[in-house]
Amino acid sequence: MHLCSRRFFPFFSTFFLGAFNDNMFRNALVILITYQSGLEPGRASALSFLAMALLMVPQFFFSSIAGEIADKYPQQTLFRAIKLAEVVLMALTLAAFLAGSISSLLILIFLMGTQSAFFSPVKYAYVPRTLPDELIHANGLVGAGTYLAILLGAVAGNVFITCGNGKLVTGLFLLAVAGLGYLASLKVPASVPVSSGLKLNWNILSGTWDILKIVFRDFTLRHCTLGLSIFWMAGALYVSQLAGFCREIIGANESLVMTFTLLFSAGVGLGSYLCSLFRKNANVLAAVSPALVLMGLFTLDLFFASGSWTKPCGDGVYANLSTLIRIPSFWRFTADLLLLAACGGFYSVPLISLLQKTAEPGVMARVVAGNNIINAAMIAFGTVCSAVLMNTGLLNVRGIFLLVAAVNILAALYLLPLRKSGRI
Repeated sequence: MHLCSRRFFPFFSTFFLGAFNDNMFRNALVILITYQSGLEPGRASALSFLAMALLMVPQFFFSSIAGEIADKYPQQTLFRAIKLAEVVLMALTLAAFLAGSISSLLILIFLMGTQSAFFSPVKYAYVPRTLPDELIHANGLVGAGTYLAILLGAVAGNVFITCGNGKLVTGLFLLAVAGLGYLASLKVPASVPVSSGLKLNWNILSGTWDILKIVFRDFTLRHCTLGLSIFWMAGALYVSQLAGFCREIIGANESLVMTFTLLFSAGVGLGSYLCSLFRKNANVLAAVSPALVLMGLFTLDLFFASGSWTKPCGDGVYANLSTLIRIPSFWRFTADLLLLAACGGFYSVPLISLLQKTAEPGVMARVVAGNNIINAAMIAFGTVCSAVLMNTGLLNVRGIFLLVAAVNILAALYLLPLRKSGRI
């Protein structure tokens, strides 16, 4: 299998363009709210946080039924239907941008999150059903492509919304990318549904409970899911603390926040791609715990490096990126962030591949949906806990990194039994 193969490239293009649009829309909306809405800073910050949350919340509500639908119906039909829905949503988003309606855009980003919740089980069930003998290579390319799309989408969202006629340009570009994604979905190979007789459970609570029971009753699925959830929680904490870290610890302006955010995404994508280069049937599971330990050690080094750092401009004055890159010790931060992200991308690929290999074919998409639910729950749990600890003064920004490092190392011990799970 190679990137441009008939079985993979249309699928790759379909999810790549979708991930690009999600992140372009999200970042453009945050910039619009923060800098162009005329709202007072406190309200703008609250709405920006709400926009981020609305993109994630649908994972809780719709993953169970999304997983069932993905197991019941042909994959190519679902790809096309979901991407067509994205075209409609982006047409409405264009209208909302032109009208300058923040409330409409917030509703639409929730709907985009819903569309993503339905897309994810189909996306991750496609690989084992279509490329069952190339899980590591295919998932490595999926991970690398996803984070490249996140990186490019974040940049595009910031660039287009701030240019002349930014709302029009942003809306038109989102619509064009959605259209290309739909065209790509038309080329996804046909497949036979694996559970056509499945009766859909529209009760969110009982449906979610049924899916979680499938995941947690199996030792390997449980370990894979919790390991992946720790990755997503750690990633969310890193990204959420970057603004405070850059401002309070490094003494840098907002340009470094975007640079570090993009660097983190690039690192995860790099780690995923490096994992894809492993030869077929290599025992990459043996590298999962060491990668987690390294991730924890690089995080610890970030903690210690920040303790010995002296702000270049003193308190109350923030340095720009051109000033910081002239300071040799600044590159230690850069290296730590890139390497810990790369370790995260590397260790996540074998886990999702093992999860796909272990799940029964008839419940594959539901297992992926269960993983998405637990991931979202862990992200919410980690975010709320860190916020409480910081608000009560028990932890500062540096302390969060110390906590994440400890969690990574403990997770490495928890995942040690998977090293004997065989080759993927």
